[in-house]
Amino acid sequence: MKTILHALGAALVTAGVLAIPSAAQAAEDVPLFGALTERDKNNNSVVYPIQRGETIPVVLGVTNRGTAPSAGVVVNIRVFNDLNLPRTFTNCRYYTDSNLDGAYCEFDRELPVGGTYALSPFQVSAEPKAEDFTSSVVFQWFPKDWADKQGGIEKLAGNAGGPGGTPEAGSGGELTLQPQELPVPEQTQRVGFAYVALKTPPTSPTATPTSTPTSAPTATPTGTVAAPATTPPADGGGEGGGLPVTGLNIAAVAGAGVLLLLAGVLAFLFTRRRNKFTA
Repeated sequence: MKTILHALGAALVTAGVLAIPSAAQAAEDVPLFGALTERDKNNNSVVYPIQRGETIPVVLGVTNRGTAPSAGVVVNIRVFNDLNLPRTFTNCRYYTDSNLDGAYCEFDRELPVGGTYALSPFQVSAEPKAEDFTSSVVFQWFPKDWADKQGGIEKLAGNAGGPGGTPEAGSGGELTLQPQELPVPEQTQRVGFAYVALKTPPTSPTATPTSTPTSAPTATPTGTVAAPATTPPADGGGEGGGLPVTGLNIAAVAGAGVLLLLAGVLAFLFTRRRNKFTA
C-alpha cells in the first residue's frame, strides 16, 4: 500500500506539470482524448512487475471522447530514473533530459469516436543496477494536426530534451495503434499513468555444512612410497600405525647411568685416600 501511495504521489506531481495546456493548445478547439491503461478487478491501475535489466510490455491506450473521428494522433511518453524507453520505433523521436527518458510518437490512422486503442508493441526497460522503485510511465495524447503546426514530433522532441540533446529515431519497425478492449473510466484525462514496480528475485540461502569433515587418508599412486606415520599408535604397536617402538626404556637407562656415575665417584675417592695412607 505504501508503494502504491508513493507512486500515486509522484504521478500527481507529474500530472500537474503535464496537464497545463500550452498557449497553442488553449487557443484551438482540439479533439478530446482519454488516456487508458489496464485495470484490475477493483478498477485500480495494474502495476507491472519488472526485474533488473528486463524489458516488459506495458499497455498505454487511448479513446476518442470527441464528437467526430480524429485524423491522426501523437503521444508523448515519459519514464524516469531507472526506467528507460528502448530506441525501437521509427515513427518515434526519443529524447532525454537529466533523469527523464521520453519519446514523441505519431500515428496517421483515424480514431473513431468511442473506440479504444493501445500502443503495440510498446515496452519499457529497467536498468541492470536499478534500485527498488515503483515508478510511472506518463503518457499524453495530442491531435496530429496540432503537433504538425508545432513543427512535428522532431521539433517537439527537440524542445522537450535537455540542452544540447538531439532527438533520435528508433532503429526497428513502427509502433502502431491497435484496437484493444480497455476499461474507460467515467472521467478520463489526456494524461495517463501506467505503474511499473521493480521486483527483485528471492535470495537463495547459503548452504552451511552440518559438520566439519575429517581428513581422509591420501591415496598413494602406484609406484610411490608413502611417507611413514610420524605419530605412533596409542598402544605402541598394531597394524597401520607405523613402525613399532623398540629398544630399552629411556627412563630406566637414565637411572642406571646416574647410579654408575655415583659408584665411579665413590671408587675414585676411596682409591685416593688409600694411596695417601700408604705413602
